[in-house]
Amino acid sequence: MKFMLIAAVALATTATPVLAENWQPYSRTAARAYLTDVDSIVVTDAITSIRAASVPMTAPPGDLTHTEETYQFDCAAGKWRTAGSSEFEADGTHEDYPEEGAAWEPLRPNTNPDFLKQIACDGSRSSSGSFPTIRAFIEAGRP
Repeated sequence: MKFMLIAAVALATTATPVLAENWQPYSRTAARAYLTDVDSIVVTDAITSIRAASVPMTAPPGDLTHTEETYQFDCAAGKWRTAGSSEFEADGTHEDYPEEGAAWEPLRPNTNPDFLKQIACDGSRSSSGSFPTIRAFIEAGRP
């Protein structure tokens, strides 16, 4: 019994918590909505990472088709690169496409990477609401 208690305490202190998501729309066109998960921002060795999603606006209700991509920023140098993506099908199944060692690109004003840099590096936040998941955004009618 004592061993089981110690094992349970050890497991509880080493288990990772469920990661929260906080998807906020930051841009849209007639064809797509662009969201970012502000709870996914991580800084490691001066590189800031953030997840972003592109959701079709014209898909039928319940269609979970979308793309998620991880962007990395060297905030001080004003550069960005991608670090992988996931393609989600209508039923929610997905295929991951990791990308390692992508070339760093300079940021250009008023582009998707520039908007994401403002969120990830500069602390900008959307005032148009947030969603706990991409599914919640889709089920809310892609507002």
